[in-house]
Amino acid sequence: MLKKIKIWIEATRAETLLASLSPMIIGTILASKVIKIDYFIMSLTYLYGILLHIGTNLSNDYYDYLKGADTKDRIAPFSTIQKDLTSLTQIKLAFSISFLLAFFVGLFLILQGGIITAVLFGLPIIFGYYYTAGKRPLGYIGLGEILVLIFFGPYACLGTYYLQTLQISYLPIIAGLGPGFLSVAILVINNLRDINVDRAADKITLAVRFGKKFAQKEYIFSVFAAFLVPFFYFMLLKKTLILSASFFIFFTPFKLIYNFKNPSLLNDGLKKTVLILIIYTIIFCSALYFI
Repeated sequence: MLKKIKIWIEATRAETLLASLSPMIIGTILASKVIKIDYFIMSLTYLYGILLHIGTNLSNDYYDYLKGADTKDRIAPFSTIQKDLTSLTQIKLAFSISFLLAFFVGLFLILQGGIITAVLFGLPIIFGYYYTAGKRPLGYIGLGEILVLIFFGPYACLGTYYLQTLQISYLPIIAGLGPGFLSVAILVINNLRDINVDRAADKITLAVRFGKKFAQKEYIFSVFAAFLVPFFYFMLLKKTLILSASFFIFFTPFKLIYNFKNPSLLNDGLKKTVLILIIYTIIFCSALYFI
């Protein structure tokens, strides 16, 4: 039983789920400055985000495998399909259930938030599925970065904020850019590491289209943009930012991204970037709450 649970935790790539939780946590903190938080709605919002992310991860593995982008030549840790720990049928059933549960949780949230919530919580399911599914998957035509920036950033942050306050504000849109850019950085490392396998499978990511050097610069831009967001946010509010996040720059694996000789080394850069996202979220949320 424990072995099966471990396999499915691996299949869902649980370590990536913070990418969806981070902007929602920031949105909650911002809402708490306006209104008393409804923790039941908050829990359902987080559940929706987790279910959607799990469904997207599983469907990505499923369709990447079918399209030849998930092979034994990949440098990334093998998916559970590649390791014969799960079958295609099991993965398809799992992502179908995840999307369906996200849909029903979203329906309940729509009853609470109205028509705007229907848009906020309906579109991510569609885009999550068609990221790798369909005749022209969005992730196969170079739209991965923009979709990740939007849905793992301002979109999730604003959606969470709106469900609590029933108000639209520019503040969660700006604040959500921080985790959005760091999620883009995580995607860029994935695309840089898998550039040869993706090219062979005709998966035209920006790294494949514009090359290795472009992807390296894209990573650096994404990280620096994320670190500028808190400063811009507090300057906009004419508040002094006491808590600085600039020291994170020293922990960012820029040297690894630029000087790697073996693409497998980028797996370490990926872990470090996820860790930066975790600490960034804690620091930024603390600043938002106390300042």
